[in-house]
Amino acid sequence: MDSRSTHRKRTFIGGKVLFNGGGSVLDCVVKDLSDGGARLAVEAALAVPQEFDLRLSDGRVFECTVRWRQFGSLGVRFAPTM
Repeated sequence: MDSRSTHRKRTFIGGKVLFNGGGSVLDCVVKDLSDGGARLAVEAALAVPQEFDLRLSDGRVFECTVRWRQFGSLGVRFAPTM
């Protein structure tokens, strides 16, 4: 049984992991997406900081906190929007 509070949708959306004030950028692919977070495929997953911005190819931007990390992938939670 899945313990997530929101439904996740399988996706294949290009994105950018932005940190260091936008001075550092890593390409990623969003594999799963929900209202509360996402699963990202990123080659340098271990180099991604605990908090960063995620910019999707459609222009949406999310403030993210890493919930889990494995070699090549991250699970992130989105900051609540006001």
